[in-house]
Amino acid sequence: MLDTGVAGVIVPGVNSAAEAAALVQAARFPPESARSTGLSRAVLTGGPERPLLLPMVETAGALADVEQIAALPGVDGVFVGPYELSLSLGRPGVTDEQVVSAIGRVREAAVAAGLLTGIFSGDRELDALLPPGLDLVALDTDVTVLRHGMQMLLAGDRGAIGPEAPRQE
Repeated sequence: MLDTGVAGVIVPGVNSAAEAAALVQAARFPPESARSTGLSRAVLTGGPERPLLLPMVETAGALADVEQIAALPGVDGVFVGPYELSLSLGRPGVTDEQVVSAIGRVREAAVAAGLLTGIFSGDRELDALLPPGLDLVALDTDVTVLRHGMQMLLAGDRGAIGPEAPRQE
């Protein structure tokens, strides 16, 4: 993915500080780390020299190691996956007190390390409970946005999407 020239990556499935350290090794060029380079789209198109690297904290293991993950050189921030985190913690949902507290802990670890904090939130109740000062909030998925847009188009509600483009005859 990094070879395509993206501005950054959010990496799911990081379960520990050791896995986050391996991620840094794979994502950062020497002398910072061990990623190799070659003829990639990023080289050809001028992608960013150092894309953002945001490991996700979405398991009990990652939560237990969040301070160590945030302290790793090469990590630019942490991104919370609240739905997976609630499952991993055995909690009934993302608005559960322990899950909200865990999100706060992730935010505190990131702030202490001078990093960005992000979260995926598709739940309005959760939005109201989030700690202030989150840097990145993904409100929904691209698939949901596309689905809603297509539903509006199919329903003939073009005005809800934007002004109709003039027709070329």
